[in-house]
Amino acid sequence: MYVYKLTISYDGTDFFGWQIQKNRRTVQGVIQASLKRFFEGGFKFVGASRTDRGVHAEGQVASLHLPHPLKIDEKRFLRALNSALPHDIHIKSIEPAKENFHARFSARGKYYRYTISALRNPFTSRYEWQIDFSLDFEHLSTLASLTKGTFNFKHLLIGDPDNSPIVKLFSTNVEKSGEKFIFHIVGDRFTYKLVRILIGEMVYNTRKHLGIKDYIEFLNNKKPKSFHIAPANGLYLVNVFY
Repeated sequence: MYVYKLTISYDGTDFFGWQIQKNRRTVQGVIQASLKRFFEGGFKFVGASRTDRGVHAEGQVASLHLPHPLKIDEKRFLRALNSALPHDIHIKSIEPAKENFHARFSARGKYYRYTISALRNPFTSRYEWQIDFSLDFEHLSTLASLTKGTFNFKHLLIGDPDNSPIVKLFSTNVEKSGEKFIFHIVGDRFTYKLVRILIGEMVYNTRKHLGIKDYIEFLNNKKPKSFHIAPANGLYLVNVFY
Protein backbone atom coordinates (compact mmCIF):
# COMPACT_ATOMS: atom_id res chain seq x y z
CA MET A 1 0.00 0.00 0.00
CA TYR A 2 1.26 3.48 -0.94
CA VAL A 3 0.07 6.45 1.09
CA TYR A 4 0.13 10.17 0.25
CA LYS A 5 -0.63 13.10 2.54
CA LEU A 6 -2.72 15.90 1.01
CA THR A 7 -3.15 19.35 2.54
CA ILE A 8 -6.36 21.01 1.42
CA SER A 9 -8.09 24.38 1.64
CA TYR A 10 -11.71 25.04 0.80
CA ASP A 11 -14.55 27.51 1.09
CA GLY A 12 -17.19 25.45 2.88
CA THR A 13 -20.14 27.71 2.07
CA ASP A 14 -21.59 25.63 -0.75
CA PHE A 15 -20.77 22.21 0.70
CA PHE A 16 -22.76 19.96 3.03
CA GLY A 17 -19.62 19.44 5.09
CA TRP A 18 -16.61 17.24 4.44
CA GLN A 19 -17.96 13.70 4.68
CA ILE A 20 -19.38 12.11 1.57
CA GLN A 21 -23.19 11.93 1.50
CA LYS A 22 -25.60 10.55 -1.06
CA ASN A 23 -27.07 13.25 -3.30
CA ARG A 24 -25.21 16.00 -1.41
CA ARG A 25 -22.28 18.15 -2.53
CA THR A 26 -19.49 17.48 -0.03
CA VAL A 27 -15.77 18.24 -0.10
CA GLN A 28 -14.76 14.59 0.18
CA GLY A 29 -17.27 13.62 -2.50
CA VAL A 30 -16.06 16.22 -4.99
CA ILE A 31 -12.38 15.39 -4.50
CA GLN A 32 -13.05 11.66 -4.63
CA ALA A 33 -14.95 12.06 -7.90
CA SER A 34 -11.96 13.91 -9.37
CA LEU A 35 -9.54 11.24 -8.10
CA LYS A 36 -11.53 8.58 -9.97
CA ARG A 37 -10.46 10.26 -13.20
CA PHE A 38 -6.84 9.37 -12.44
CA PHE A 39 -7.07 5.86 -10.99
CA GLU A 40 -8.59 2.80 -12.59
CA GLY A 41 -8.08 0.59 -9.55
CA GLY A 42 -9.40 1.08 -6.05
CA PHE A 43 -8.17 3.73 -3.67
CA LYS A 44 -9.08 5.06 -0.23
CA PHE A 45 -9.40 8.76 0.56
CA VAL A 46 -9.76 9.79 4.24
CA GLY A 47 -9.96 13.23 5.87
CA ALA A 48 -8.56 14.24 9.26
CA SER A 49 -11.66 16.18 10.27
CA ARG A 50 -15.28 15.82 9.21
CA THR A 51 -15.98 19.55 9.12
CA ASP A 52 -19.65 20.58 9.26
CA ARG A 53 -21.75 22.20 6.57
CA GLY A 54 -20.48 25.73 5.93
CA VAL A 55 -17.19 25.33 7.82
CA HIS A 56 -14.02 26.34 5.97
CA ALA A 57 -10.51 24.92 5.96
CA GLU A 58 -7.06 26.33 5.40
CA GLY A 59 -5.20 23.18 6.39
CA GLN A 60 -7.45 20.15 6.19
CA VAL A 61 -5.40 16.97 5.80
CA ALA A 62 -6.39 13.82 3.94
CA SER A 63 -4.61 10.56 3.24
CA LEU A 64 -4.77 8.92 -0.17
CA HIS A 65 -4.17 5.16 -0.02
CA LEU A 66 -3.19 3.52 -3.32
CA PRO A 67 -2.29 -0.05 -4.33
CA HIS A 68 0.56 1.37 -6.45
CA PRO A 69 2.70 4.52 -6.49
CA LEU A 70 1.77 7.56 -8.56
CA LYS A 71 2.81 7.20 -12.18
CA ILE A 72 3.89 10.86 -12.36
CA ASP A 73 5.74 13.00 -9.81
CA GLU A 74 3.75 14.68 -7.03
CA LYS A 75 4.03 18.22 -8.47
CA ARG A 76 2.59 17.21 -11.83
CA PHE A 77 -0.16 15.21 -10.18
CA LEU A 78 -0.95 18.17 -7.90
CA ARG A 79 -1.39 20.48 -10.90
CA ALA A 80 -3.52 17.93 -12.74
CA LEU A 81 -5.76 17.28 -9.75
CA ASN A 82 -6.28 20.98 -9.02
CA SER A 83 -7.22 21.61 -12.64
CA ALA A 84 -9.99 19.02 -12.24
CA LEU A 85 -11.41 20.60 -9.07
CA PRO A 86 -13.90 23.49 -8.70
CA HIS A 87 -12.83 26.96 -7.62
CA ASP A 88 -13.85 26.46 -3.97
CA ILE A 89 -11.36 23.62 -3.34
CA HIS A 90 -7.58 23.80 -3.64
CA ILE A 91 -5.06 21.06 -2.90
CA LYS A 92 -2.11 22.92 -1.39
CA SER A 93 0.36 20.05 -1.34
CA ILE A 94 0.76 16.31 -1.80
CA GLU A 95 3.64 14.29 -0.38
CA PRO A 96 4.52 10.64 0.24
CA ALA A 97 3.74 9.38 3.74
CA LYS A 98 4.58 6.29 5.73
CA GLU A 99 2.49 3.23 5.00
CA ASN A 100 0.83 3.38 8.43
CA PHE A 101 -0.13 7.07 8.09
CA HIS A 102 -3.84 7.73 8.45
CA ALA A 103 -5.11 11.31 8.23
CA ARG A 104 -7.67 10.85 10.99
CA PHE A 105 -6.21 8.28 13.36
CA SER A 106 -2.60 9.55 13.19
CA ALA A 107 -3.59 13.12 14.14
CA ARG A 108 -2.32 14.37 17.51
CA GLY A 109 -4.16 17.68 17.53
CA LYS A 110 -6.08 20.31 15.57
CA TYR A 111 -6.13 24.07 15.47
CA TYR A 112 -9.36 25.94 14.73
CA ARG A 113 -9.91 29.68 14.28
CA TYR A 114 -13.24 31.47 14.62
CA THR A 115 -13.94 35.04 13.49
CA ILE A 116 -16.68 37.37 14.72
CA SER A 117 -17.20 40.85 13.28
CA ALA A 118 -19.18 43.75 14.72
CA LEU A 119 -19.41 45.28 11.24
CA ARG A 120 -21.84 44.25 8.52
CA ASN A 121 -20.02 43.58 5.25
CA PRO A 122 -21.69 41.62 2.43
CA PHE A 123 -18.31 40.77 0.92
CA THR A 124 -17.13 38.91 4.03
CA SER A 125 -20.43 37.60 5.41
CA ARG A 126 -19.65 34.07 4.16
CA TYR A 127 -16.50 33.94 6.28
CA GLU A 128 -17.37 35.43 9.68
CA TRP A 129 -20.20 35.70 12.19
CA GLN A 130 -21.43 39.25 11.82
CA ILE A 131 -23.14 40.44 15.00
CA ASP A 132 -25.29 43.48 15.81
CA PHE A 133 -24.56 43.59 19.54
CA SER A 134 -21.56 44.64 21.60
CA LEU A 135 -19.11 42.31 23.33
CA ASP A 136 -16.81 42.94 26.28
CA PHE A 137 -13.38 41.86 25.08
CA GLU A 138 -11.90 41.56 28.58
CA HIS A 139 -14.71 39.27 29.69
CA LEU A 140 -14.39 37.16 26.54
CA SER A 141 -10.65 36.86 27.20
CA THR A 142 -11.31 35.63 30.74
CA LEU A 143 -13.77 33.00 29.52
CA ALA A 144 -11.33 31.86 26.83
CA SER A 145 -8.56 31.45 29.41
CA LEU A 146 -10.85 29.15 31.41
CA THR A 147 -11.43 26.98 28.35
CA LYS A 148 -8.14 25.15 28.75
CA GLY A 149 -7.45 21.72 30.20
CA THR A 150 -9.02 18.28 30.02
CA PHE A 151 -12.81 18.19 30.04
CA ASN A 152 -15.55 15.59 29.95
CA PHE A 153 -17.99 17.03 27.43
CA LYS A 154 -20.52 14.22 27.69
CA HIS A 155 -23.25 16.81 28.22
CA LEU A 156 -22.37 18.38 24.86
CA LEU A 157 -22.35 15.25 22.71
CA ILE A 158 -24.51 15.49 19.61
CA GLY A 159 -25.34 12.48 17.47
CA ASP A 160 -22.99 9.61 18.30
CA PRO A 161 -23.39 8.67 22.00
CA ASP A 162 -20.46 6.24 21.74
CA ASN A 163 -18.01 8.98 20.79
CA SER A 164 -15.51 9.65 23.60
CA PRO A 165 -16.41 12.91 25.38
CA ILE A 166 -12.92 13.44 26.82
CA VAL A 167 -11.17 16.38 25.13
CA LYS A 168 -7.89 18.05 26.04
CA LEU A 169 -7.79 21.72 25.05
CA PHE A 170 -4.16 22.85 24.86
CA SER A 171 -4.93 26.53 24.39
CA THR A 172 -7.90 28.82 23.86
CA ASN A 173 -7.56 32.55 23.42
CA VAL A 174 -9.19 35.51 21.70
CA GLU A 175 -7.68 38.61 20.14
CA LYS A 176 -9.32 41.84 19.02
CA SER A 177 -8.41 43.43 15.71
CA GLY A 178 -10.45 46.53 14.97
CA GLU A 179 -14.09 45.39 15.08
CA LYS A 180 -13.17 41.70 14.83
CA PHE A 181 -12.88 39.12 17.61
CA ILE A 182 -10.70 36.19 16.56
CA PHE A 183 -10.66 33.00 18.63
CA HIS A 184 -7.87 30.40 18.45
CA ILE A 185 -8.59 26.93 19.85
CA VAL A 186 -6.11 24.02 19.85
CA GLY A 187 -6.98 20.58 21.18
CA ASP A 188 -6.11 16.93 20.84
CA ARG A 189 -9.53 16.15 19.36
CA PHE A 190 -12.99 17.68 19.07
CA THR A 191 -16.46 16.22 19.41
CA TYR A 192 -19.18 17.13 16.90
CA LYS A 193 -19.74 20.92 16.77
CA LEU A 194 -17.70 21.41 19.95
CA VAL A 195 -15.78 24.50 18.80
CA ARG A 196 -19.00 26.20 17.72
CA ILE A 197 -20.66 25.32 21.04
CA LEU A 198 -17.76 26.77 23.04
CA ILE A 199 -17.77 29.97 20.98
CA GLY A 200 -21.55 30.22 21.21
CA GLU A 201 -21.52 29.85 25.00
CA MET A 202 -18.71 32.38 25.48
CA VAL A 203 -20.54 34.93 23.35
CA TYR A 204 -23.89 34.25 25.04
CA ASN A 205 -22.35 34.53 28.51
CA THR A 206 -20.66 37.82 27.62
CA ARG A 207 -23.70 39.30 25.91
CA LYS A 208 -26.08 38.39 28.75
CA HIS A 209 -23.61 39.35 31.52
CA LEU A 210 -23.99 35.92 33.15
CA GLY A 211 -20.62 35.89 34.88
CA ILE A 212 -17.66 33.56 35.12
CA LYS A 213 -19.29 31.11 37.55
CA ASP A 214 -22.07 30.33 35.09
CA TYR A 215 -19.53 29.52 32.36
CA ILE A 216 -17.45 27.31 34.64
CA GLU A 217 -20.61 25.39 35.54
CA PHE A 218 -21.36 25.00 31.83
CA LEU A 219 -17.86 23.63 31.12
CA ASN A 220 -18.05 21.11 33.94
CA ASN A 221 -21.71 20.11 33.52
CA LYS A 222 -22.58 21.44 36.98
CA LYS A 223 -25.62 23.20 35.59
CA PRO A 224 -27.13 21.11 32.75
CA LYS A 225 -28.99 23.20 30.20
CA SER A 226 -29.41 23.69 26.49
CA PHE A 227 -26.39 25.21 24.82
CA HIS A 228 -25.80 27.82 22.14
CA ILE A 229 -24.07 27.02 18.85
CA ALA A 230 -22.22 29.69 16.87
CA PRO A 231 -22.86 29.83 13.09
CA ALA A 232 -20.67 27.63 10.90
CA ASN A 233 -19.44 30.35 8.55
CA GLY A 234 -17.00 31.87 11.06
CA LEU A 235 -15.10 28.62 11.65
CA TYR A 236 -11.86 27.51 9.96
CA LEU A 237 -9.81 24.36 10.35
CA VAL A 238 -6.36 25.92 10.24
CA ASN A 239 -3.99 23.03 10.88
CA VAL A 240 -3.78 19.35 11.84
CA PHE A 241 -0.80 18.20 13.91
CA TYR A 242 0.95 14.82 13.62
